[in-house]
Amino acid sequence: MKVLSRAVLDNIELDFCRRSKAAAVGFTVVFAILLIKPVVTTPSYFLWHQLAAGTALLCSIIRLFLGIKISREGVKSLYKWAPLHSVVILISSTMLGIVCSFGFWDPMNPDSKIFVTSFLISAIMAGSATSLSLSPRISVYFLALVGVMPGIFLAFSSHHGELPYGVWTIFVFTFVVYVYGNSREFYESMVTRYETEEALNIEKQNLTLAIQQLENTQDELLNQKSRAEYSAKLASLGEMAGGIAHEINTPLNVILLSAEQQMDLLEDGNLDRQSMKESIEKVQSTTNRIATIVRGLRTFARDGTKDPIEEISVQTLIDNTLSLCYEKFKLANVDLILPPPTKLILPCRPVQISQVLLNLLNNSFEAIRDLPKKWIAIGVSDLGEQIELRITDSGPGIDPEIQAEIFRPFYTTKEIGKGTGLGLSISRGLVEAHQGQLYVDIDHNHTSFVIRLPKKNS
Repeated sequence: MKVLSRAVLDNIELDFCRRSKAAAVGFTVVFAILLIKPVVTTPSYFLWHQLAAGTALLCSIIRLFLGIKISREGVKSLYKWAPLHSVVILISSTMLGIVCSFGFWDPMNPDSKIFVTSFLISAIMAGSATSLSLSPRISVYFLALVGVMPGIFLAFSSHHGELPYGVWTIFVFTFVVYVYGNSREFYESMVTRYETEEALNIEKQNLTLAIQQLENTQDELLNQKSRAEYSAKLASLGEMAGGIAHEINTPLNVILLSAEQQMDLLEDGNLDRQSMKESIEKVQSTTNRIATIVRGLRTFARDGTKDPIEEISVQTLIDNTLSLCYEKFKLANVDLILPPPTKLILPCRPVQISQVLLNLLNNSFEAIRDLPKKWIAIGVSDLGEQIELRITDSGPGIDPEIQAEIFRPFYTTKEIGKGTGLGLSISRGLVEAHQGQLYVDIDHNHTSFVIRLPKKNS
């Protein structure tokens, strides 16, 4: 015998109780009629007939209310009331079998009552088939008590009439077999349905769990990406720490020299207002330069992933970025070719685009620092709907064999300890997050990286 899961059994039992309500209504009507119009004629059978019909009527009413209650409350109520529900069905089925048997066995019954009793058996079995089929044991018991037993009584009864009782007996047994087969097929189809539903529910739960795990994995990957970006940024800061020291040290020397000049003038007593004014203005200018460097450093070091898109001058972006590396280029005798001043406005997250520019500038610096001719050019172009930023250096270009690899995470041509292999990968991701493109211009005579960003924030 096939073993069914608890969930399938519960669903079958619940459906059984729902369908049982309709059968209970029919039973209630039938037994009420039988109490008023009994199918027996012999007085000695009448009392038993009425007692059986009354008991069945009471059980049918109880069955109806239990079916309604279980249908409303579901599995929780099922465990509590299902046993009583089955008991009242068994009692009402037994009583119906007794009533029909009396109707067939009573020798004083006319042919009309035999016909009514046969019709009653057929109608009740047909009406109850779908509800009873969901409980195979009750189904077999019902068909035996309501069909087989009365059929046997009909076969062995002796009536005086014109009806061929043998034919009616065959009709009753044939109908019992038909209802049983139909009920069994219906039961199997319901089992298949609920097993399919259970399998789908399990798959749904597994799919939901898989989606949750995927979302968690995605969140973790995003966190790892964010940490990798920040680590690459810190690595860039570390690489240019020496250059930044020079960036700040040079203007500090200017300030110190100006202060010493002013001190000498005070000691000599020669106070030249114009010389003092020029010296103070030089100190102010140099101090502003240091402030710009520090501001750019603080901005670059900050995580800008959650920054809103804002409109910023392309010139400001370039100036802020160069404030972090200009002195390093100067000390290494790298010529920096700057574009003409521009008033182009770019909607972006400035921290991220500055990180991309600085990364490309540092890459160019590392690639050409040992070449005889060392220069880096920054280009700005207005392409209509896009703004193009181009970083070109004096290098001979990217080897065709590695052009497809340079944007892959953790790929680097630098020595161990001098690069994370994440710079270009992260830079491309940041540019693409702005709906832009970052690529190598393979047709250029030198190494040239191109950034294209939309003028409008989409």
